[in-house]
Amino acid sequence: MNHLRLQRNRELLASKIVIGIDPAKDKHQAAVVDAQGNQRGASFSFPVSAAGYSETLWRNIAKVLPTCNAPDVVFAIETACNLWDTLAFFLFSRGYTVVLVSPLSTHHARPIMSMEFSRTDPKDAFLVATVAQRGAFQLYERFPAEQSAMHQLAITYDKLRKDLAQNRARVHAVLDRVFPEFPRILLPQRNSAVYLLTKYLFPDEFLAMDIHSEAQVISQISRRQCGRSTLEALQKAATTSIGLVRRSDERLADRLSLDAFLALIERAELQINRVLEELVLRAQELPQFERLTSLSGVGKRLAALFLAEVQDLSRFTHYKHIEKLAGLNLRLFDSGRYSGTRHISSIGNSRLRWILYKMAEETARRVPEVRVKYLRRQLKRRKHVKNVIASIPQLLQLIMAMEKHQRCYQVQPEIMKELNELEVRYEALKVARTPAPQNSPRRAGKTAA
Repeated sequence: MNHLRLQRNRELLASKIVIGIDPAKDKHQAAVVDAQGNQRGASFSFPVSAAGYSETLWRNIAKVLPTCNAPDVVFAIETACNLWDTLAFFLFSRGYTVVLVSPLSTHHARPIMSMEFSRTDPKDAFLVATVAQRGAFQLYERFPAEQSAMHQLAITYDKLRKDLAQNRARVHAVLDRVFPEFPRILLPQRNSAVYLLTKYLFPDEFLAMDIHSEAQVISQISRRQCGRSTLEALQKAATTSIGLVRRSDERLADRLSLDAFLALIERAELQINRVLEELVLRAQELPQFERLTSLSGVGKRLAALFLAEVQDLSRFTHYKHIEKLAGLNLRLFDSGRYSGTRHISSIGNSRLRWILYKMAEETARRVPEVRVKYLRRQLKRRKHVKNVIASIPQLLQLIMAMEKHQRCYQVQPEIMKELNELEVRYEALKVARTPAPQNSPRRAGKTAA
């Protein structure tokens, strides 16, 4: 399959002049390479500006090429960070074919050129063009505005999610210094914990807390999951806390730091909800959304994020294409009699990889086809994370089958028999591997007596 893709890419660039571009923040470097792989003239740079795109670039190309017609010229751009995006859009808008080359491809091509890993902008611009001529590229394409908007919202959600996790870890770090017992009693990310931390931080402040009035408040906030017993446990822990004894200036610094982190958390949660609300609203208009949510465990949030990352599900003809896009394809090490351990490549869209893991983790509990794959592996070796990842291909096959037949998920009766047999075997395995409770020495002595 990869050889066919490479051959198609090579045929696309055959007999065409390729202009390789190594993007940078201030100036892009370009090199013109003919169909035989020879560089024409010297490489040149042009500024990242309107004048650089519309004047300097074409003036330097005209010194090498008498004509620069769109059917005869292809621009190959290395996808370094986001430095390539504006130039690719500019050239694509003018009718030129634009192909994207991975920085990993140029990295491995450097020693082939001069038997060394030296890196210069002119050399990289030439390598981008030659790598593209070998077929190692992807076509640049513009998606509809709705899909591009969803993709941008998914990227924003991922960044906000990471910021939220980072600030929660910072709150935890503050508590580990001044009141390390607090997270063991009440998780800092819970709403009731946030309410308490806005008013109390140090053990002596919790000791002076009015339990009766605060118990009513946190009981309402937590929907009766927390109450007077929680506050009593906090006061009991505060009496023997091993936290640092902070002086006046240190207490003020800790209080200001915690308030800053709590404000960032509140702001991030608000923005995440707004982004998700808009993302789900847009995803619900797509026909694939209803099919995805028909899988038990795939909620509106995961379905919307998945559609936003793949952008156009109909452009994939095989589930392995999505698997490779996420970097979940296997890296094989087979040579002669040697067969090495297989690992996922992890070279791909990390956001999509996280989404697929979450979808597989939920569907492995509820969807029979995915559950069967998960249980088969669990019976061989109980490794939850690895076995959830191994179940992702089964989930993708279901998604592609639903897309092919344009219908929602329906349980197949023939698989339920196998699932029930595996469930019985798995329950027996869990019981067999559960260690028997051992009596304490005091209890054992009483039994012997």
